[in-house]
Amino acid sequence: MTSKQTIGDKIKSLRTSKRLTQSDLAGDDMTKSMLSQIENGRALPSMRSLQILAARLGVDAGYFLGEEQSADLTRLVHDIEALSKHKNYQAVVSAVKPLMDGRLPMTVDAARLMGFYVNACYYTGTEGGEEAIRRAVEIYERFNLYVESAKVQYLAYALLFTQSRYSESLELILRVRDDYVSKKTGNDFLFEIDLHYAESVTLSALGQYDGSRRAALAAIALSREEGVYYLTDHLYRVLSSLALMSGNLEEAGMYLDKAKLFVQFTEDEQSVQLVHLAEIRLANAERRYEEAIVLGQKYQSKGSRYESSCFLQTGIALYHLGRDEEALAALSKVTLPDDAYHPLDRAAVFTSYAYKAKIYARQGKMEEARQQSEIANERVGKYPSSVYTQFIQATYLELHA
Repeated sequence: MTSKQTIGDKIKSLRTSKRLTQSDLAGDDMTKSMLSQIENGRALPSMRSLQILAARLGVDAGYFLGEEQSADLTRLVHDIEALSKHKNYQAVVSAVKPLMDGRLPMTVDAARLMGFYVNACYYTGTEGGEEAIRRAVEIYERFNLYVESAKVQYLAYALLFTQSRYSESLELILRVRDDYVSKKTGNDFLFEIDLHYAESVTLSALGQYDGSRRAALAAIALSREEGVYYLTDHLYRVLSSLALMSGNLEEAGMYLDKAKLFVQFTEDEQSVQLVHLAEIRLANAERRYEEAIVLGQKYQSKGSRYESSCFLQTGIALYHLGRDEEALAALSKVTLPDDAYHPLDRAAVFTSYAYKAKIYARQGKMEEARQQSEIANERVGKYPSSVYTQFIQATYLELHA
């Protein structure tokens, strides 16, 4: 097994052979003091730091880990990483799944490959992610790369979330955070923000909205302190949504404005669409129904994964304006997306049945109204209390009094 001393010796030997000082090798990515501790066997570099040092010394990171990394495997990892960045998750699964029969070696490249595979399993609903996590953790801990081990364990949170195992998801996040804090050799601020974000999302899925808000604010505070602003637009949207549910429209608008500012910098297509949807939702909450319809027409993208949500918000606005037939037409196009795993997202979709029920009741079609309200009420029966479940349940009681 590769030890701290072995890694440090190899780094020092290569550095001196290339006539580099510790300051030269450390550069701006780590302190000279940290590099000294690594070379003397008193600390282990993170995988990211090891890759930076390897690049500067002209070797592969596997050289320091005492493993003969396969050139073919290294190329495959680079290819899979590119597919992941372009969100071509089905291609990742197709390429890696055949290798999960035990043919992968016990190398860091193999562990990285399994990390990409786990992420792709989440987005495609493919089974086998848990086994990939177990094997990747075994490899990382073999090389004492405990931070990398914590990161790959963190990926299991998303797999648990897709199975509606929210309490287990929260327990895993807290356990991974404890492992990371106790074993880390340096700070990985992006990973720490990931943990805060995951905690916020999971707490809201459990109906613990105050805790969700605190976790999101903690992530933003860390981003601001370190000047990284990672996931900031997502975090502000979470805060805006939580404020909207509590009825604090002023705070919801303030957080949404901040999210829009960061989206302008990221220019991420998904973030842009989510902010647009949040704008329509806020317009409805503030009873700006005509504006909500205009926004819906402006931002509706045919074939987009958020097209259904746009129909929902447009239908709600039309309902409040008394344009019943148009509202029914829009609400009838609302479907539950395959990747809607959060109970709040699902409950929001199911309000479409409650709105249709209220329209039918307004038209005197009580049988249809009760049928729609029953569907909505049944589907949110096990979800935590929210503005969506409360509206659905109130509609059901109103029609079945």
